[in-house]
Amino acid sequence: MKVYLAIASLNHTTFQHDLSYSTSETCLQKKFSNFGQIAEVKLVKDEATKKSKGFAFIQYDSQDAAMQALESMNHKYLDGRLIFVELAKPGKSMYGGYPRTCGPPKGTNSPEKNEAVE
Repeated sequence: MKVYLAIASLNHTTFQHDLSYSTSETCLQKKFSNFGQIAEVKLVKDEATKKSKGFAFIQYDSQDAAMQALESMNHKYLDGRLIFVELAKPGKSMYGGYPRTCGPPKGTNSPEKNEAVE
């Protein structure tokens, strides 16, 4: 008898877009903490100007909290703007990206340059 165990990657992060440029991380923390414990609020800002780009990621401690935030805040007004809330999609760096390498792995039993390979 074979038993297979599948580990599902549950998404606890929401993606908010079309935010007002004046919306702060503190404001997002206040509004979105009504739906559950927040692990992190990341308001995306321009590196040069340090101004908001109008979107953010909010990571919750549970998937249920993320779903409740999505259902409650999607297509609602925040700071005078109609916002949109979605479940965040994993980036290539998290899943499916190619690892960066610099030559063969260390500690392999590969022949040295001067050794003859038979």
